[in-house]
Amino acid sequence: MATNLTVNSNYVGQVAGEIVGASFKEADTIGKNLVTVLPDVDFQVSLRKISYANGRTNYSCGFTPEGAVTLSEKLLTPKKLKNEQEICKEDLRQIWSSASMGFSAHNDNLPKDVEAALLNEILGDTAEATDADIWQGDATNDGSFDGFTTLFAADAGIIKAGNGITSLGAAVDKSNVVAEIEKVLNAIPVSLRRKSDLVIGVSNDIALAYQQALVSAGISNGLGGADIELRYGNYKLEVINGLADNTFVVYQVKNLYFATGLMADHNEIRIKDMDESDLTGMVRFKMVYTAGVQYVNPSEIIWYLTTT
Repeated sequence: MATNLTVNSNYVGQVAGEIVGASFKEADTIGKNLVTVLPDVDFQVSLRKISYANGRTNYSCGFTPEGAVTLSEKLLTPKKLKNEQEICKEDLRQIWSSASMGFSAHNDNLPKDVEAALLNEILGDTAEATDADIWQGDATNDGSFDGFTTLFAADAGIIKAGNGITSLGAAVDKSNVVAEIEKVLNAIPVSLRRKSDLVIGVSNDIALAYQQALVSAGISNGLGGADIELRYGNYKLEVINGLADNTFVVYQVKNLYFATGLMADHNEIRIKDMDESDLTGMVRFKMVYTAGVQYVNPSEIIWYLTTT
């Protein structure tokens, strides 16, 4: 199936210059180092786990070994994905770009402004989609891989509603957000509370509700002008754009992994002018990349979807 190019314009003449596309959410999970990234994974990687059980006993002469050490692993297998587009250069000639393409009937050139704008749209959309998939992707959907919350939902060992947290059963707003934050903080295992790589992640709507609660309480004066961290006591709240609404996640960075082949693949689009080979007047765009996530210790992860 060819790429569907919809043209809602028949204007020919002078153009303003920049081509304005959609705004995408900031893809921040990888950029802000919120998970551990494993590059150069060609097929599969083993995440090794070690656990130790107490071997301490009262002293007596002799040597009597006690306790236990357990070695195990979890496998992370990235999924190979692609994004392919094909556009007819003649379609572009008929709208904004006849001058930049040249006046020959052969359509020798793809307009550079259109090419740059299209590349920007594809890369921005791919970054946002990957960020969303890291957290809520579902591998049964074409072009997606299983995200963390999909894996969490199937794992009884995760600290979540029904296993360590009582669900609110309603959306978070400024009237209940503080109580919900406290509920999540109370559920953090003591062994994790002082870890330097502890992440307390919240979805955008929870962050907004908390800001509104602070303003209503007179705690925030609304002057702005500074990139002020969102905090509750000693804890920093990290806004994660890829999370679904009404979601908290708490974990150590070293416990959550994202694996891929080359990180550069997420920023590379190959372009082929088909006139060079088959004279069809088409231009093809193609991205190929791999992506997948996994975690090691479920008992050290909190996933709280308040509406569950």
